[in-house]
Amino acid sequence: MDPFEALEAGDPREVGRYRIVARLGAGGMGRVYLGRSPGGRAVAVKVVRPELAEDGEFRRRFSREVTAARRVNGVFTAGVVDADPDGSPAWLATAYVPGVPLGDAVSAHGPWPQEQVLALGAGLAEALEAIHAADVVHRDLKPSNILLAEDGPRVIDFGISVAGEGTTLTRTGMVVGTPGFMSPEQLTGKPVGPAGDVFSLGAVLAFTATGAGPFGTGSAHALAFRVVYEDPDLSQLPPTLRTVVAGCLAKRPEQRPTVARLLEQLTDVVDATASQAVPHTPTQPGWLPEPVAIAVHARTTAHHPPAPPPGPLHLPTRPSPRRPENRERSENPESPKNPENPDSAEKQGNPAPASDDDAEPGSGPTPAAGATPAPPAGAAKRRAGPSRRQALFGLGAITAAGLGFLGWKTAQGGTTTEEPDAGTGSRPGSDQSADPSSASSSSPTPSGPAGVERWRFATGYLAYASPTVADGIVYSGSGAPYLYALDTATGEQRWTFTAGADVSSTPAVSGGVVYVGSADGTLHALDAGTGKQRWTFPTGKFGSPSPTAIDGVVYVGGRGEIVYRLGQGARNDYGPGHVYAVDPVTGRRRWTFTTRSSVEASPAAADGMVYTGSVDGTVYAVDAVTGKQRWTFDTGGYVRSSPTVARGVVYIGGVGAYLYALDAATGRQRWKFPLGDGTSSPAVLAGVAYIGGPDGTLCAVDARTGGQLWQFPIGKSVNSPAVGGGTVYVGSEDHNLYAVDAATGRQRWKRSTGGSVYASPTVAAGTVYASSHDGHLYAVWA
Repeated sequence: MDPFEALEAGDPREVGRYRIVARLGAGGMGRVYLGRSPGGRAVAVKVVRPELAEDGEFRRRFSREVTAARRVNGVFTAGVVDADPDGSPAWLATAYVPGVPLGDAVSAHGPWPQEQVLALGAGLAEALEAIHAADVVHRDLKPSNILLAEDGPRVIDFGISVAGEGTTLTRTGMVVGTPGFMSPEQLTGKPVGPAGDVFSLGAVLAFTATGAGPFGTGSAHALAFRVVYEDPDLSQLPPTLRTVVAGCLAKRPEQRPTVARLLEQLTDVVDATASQAVPHTPTQPGWLPEPVAIAVHARTTAHHPPAPPPGPLHLPTRPSPRRPENRERSENPESPKNPENPDSAEKQGNPAPASDDDAEPGSGPTPAAGATPAPPAGAAKRRAGPSRRQALFGLGAITAAGLGFLGWKTAQGGTTTEEPDAGTGSRPGSDQSADPSSASSSSPTPSGPAGVERWRFATGYLAYASPTVADGIVYSGSGAPYLYALDTATGEQRWTFTAGADVSSTPAVSGGVVYVGSADGTLHALDAGTGKQRWTFPTGKFGSPSPTAIDGVVYVGGRGEIVYRLGQGARNDYGPGHVYAVDPVTGRRRWTFTTRSSVEASPAAADGMVYTGSVDGTVYAVDAVTGKQRWTFDTGGYVRSSPTVARGVVYIGGVGAYLYALDAATGRQRWKFPLGDGTSSPAVLAGVAYIGGPDGTLCAVDARTGGQLWQFPIGKSVNSPAVGGGTVYVGSEDHNLYAVDAATGRQRWKRSTGGSVYASPTVAAGTVYASSHDGHLYAVWA
């Protein structure tokens, strides 16, 4: 795939002294371009969005970040070569590295042998030594911030680093970093120093050697809980590497080795274990595993940066901020005419990142080929628009060489909003981590009055699925053949994708790709920045439920055919269903598991297992690698909800039956709680399960005993809740969105949505997003 994308109308042709020749990627703070210096040097030029750059506080923080990053100079880092924080627009240029992100390499080619992991560790430790020598702490070392080049790794993105002289560049109540790789002190709001980067390095090495993080999989908050309170799983590591990683992952900072000591330790073990085939240092040929080396070489040699166009160099004029139009979408948006055939494209110049919080969908005035132009009558309508300062919340960092844009991530996160015990994302039952920009259970101070509408977007159709938030973009189906990508701050439409039938599934976002099912039985993989289709996968002619994307695999169910039974006791049954494991890069099937009946909801994946329920009431546990059945459990009712996995327990509800708590390893029942006729999926937080209960109530259940803690009466059907910041959010058939205190069960506020809310809300960055049957997606201040 070519990492370079042609410039579009509205893109600058010059920034500072650099001529812009191609697009590389996009993020919440702006867009990244490939630039050429007057002497022909290739650089990554990062241009800040004008509306953000006009914010004085942002300017000051951005300037300090540039100053801090300029002090970093090491062999294994990609540093800042030029910048103008006070320019119009503000921008910076970093060394362009035509490398492959470590996360992509592991996902595509599998775990690395011990010798090469140790060599990688030595290079990364030397990079941290250079970073810390400049009195800077990185604070977001993770696989997608490590580029693999033929002459060694490069640590990139110092955009959320902290200068050592005491300047804290985050806001109160916010956590910056990536769950699963952040240190315990960072997650708990304590001072973060160089030892925090050592912790992250240990997690990176464990991931490289096993293909999974040392604290397992699941939601951002579930990972955060394990990092703070539980021991890492290092059982799959070879003994020598296990010793190194265990020291890095000590809970207390003072118990971890210093970077200098770690570098000595890695050098010693590399010398002791390296074979003739693997060099002692990552600067020599052969330091990469062979498949990765081939991919890196292909990236380096096959994709030459394009030459700049001829002509004089002109300084750009200051662009005007983009503002949403104040028009309402018609009830029946026009279907676009003559759509082009979608093609496969990679959005990052240092190619697409490996985790959800790295690449944010970009925007541009002209939709890319393969994306459907917005229906002409549609536009976002702002009721209580945020200020430019408020718009900074929830926006992620760009992944390209050097300094990434400062992404102030709220404690609730950008892509998942579960609390530390949850295993399923802000939407119960979804175990995807698209993007995990959150890591703490504390909620930031709301940027607007709680319960007040921030904006609404008219899809014009009934909505049955939850929206998904990732890196400043909310993705929402419409009950029609449209998937919309909207700016979380303004509700402004970025792009629209048209499927072959209704998009009634909840999207999953991972690694810069959106996965969504449509009613024609197709799973679509779309570029998150442009809406271009990368591939499709057939799930069966009866429709595609919501997918789950985690650990480099996409899991999706398959619905079975309805079988009509006549006579006494007549009822409708369903034929066999399926669960598919799909390669996220190629769209090829890895395995298929057949269930006795239709699979209607998204699977959950955790700790090497995939869990799903089928309509006939059976819960299945399947090996995530082989697709082989581990155990089954009969609920005695119909299961149309998604399971939630938290701390070794699977929680799942059945229509006309109970909420069950099952041992995740064995399937044995721990307890059950009566639900009545609800179809709610549970959300789990800090030892409490929240679920729509009998007779139109929202129930809080002790996750250990199954005893009811409180009950909040609504009177109409209550659907799957979402939990964040000590509040439970739930929609109802009574046309309202409720916020309920998670501890007491008392109502905090309610907001009319104009129609029934049948899907779980999504909570991210101080905002609740809810799809309503009045044909709108609502954004409400949390």
